[in-house]
Amino acid sequence: MGYLEEMAKYQKTEKQKGFSADFLEGQQIDDYEFWDEIEIGKETVIPFKFEVKAEDMMAYAEGVPDDNPVFYDEEYARKCGYDGLVAHPLFTTQVLFFLLQKGHGSWIRTPGARNPGQIFEWHDPIRAGDVLTLKTKGYDKWIKKGKYYLRYLSELYDQYGELKMRGYVTLILPKSKADVLRFFKGEHALEA
Repeated sequence: MGYLEEMAKYQKTEKQKGFSADFLEGQQIDDYEFWDEIEIGKETVIPFKFEVKAEDMMAYAEGVPDDNPVFYDEEYARKCGYDGLVAHPLFTTQVLFFLLQKGHGSWIRTPGARNPGQIFEWHDPIRAGDVLTLKTKGYDKWIKKGKYYLRYLSELYDQYGELKMRGYVTLILPKSKADVLRFFKGEHALEA
């Protein structure tokens, strides 16, 4: 049994079952943006939405080692002053991966990418019923010790245009499509 089949055993929600975790499938490789092609300063509003369901939030909370009942017990969340369940703060990572699966800013999913750091600011908890939109923009890229760095800004907004989360993410990426294709073949994809 391969890793994709193993992962399928744990998929519970509609979104999980419809999400392709095979980042090397042919169409996704064609859709990736590569370090040498990314335009700094270009803002993109991702044309897809993420409608948050309670099952999405609870499935995520079940998978992380945080037993705070505000993430899965609605009555407890109300006692804490919320109007219902709230999403675990790192649920935003799942939202980003989901929204970036269609060739818009898909460098976040590029095979061979490494993540040396993130800074997240949460402005308002994500709740069931929110419909999230993502704006993203690369704002710096550089080469250090032969590695290709990209720093980008991601912002999630709800259906009312209210900012939910702002994230500053740094990635080390393969430089080009040729590097990703070498990675796909199991070869060393990054330059020395």
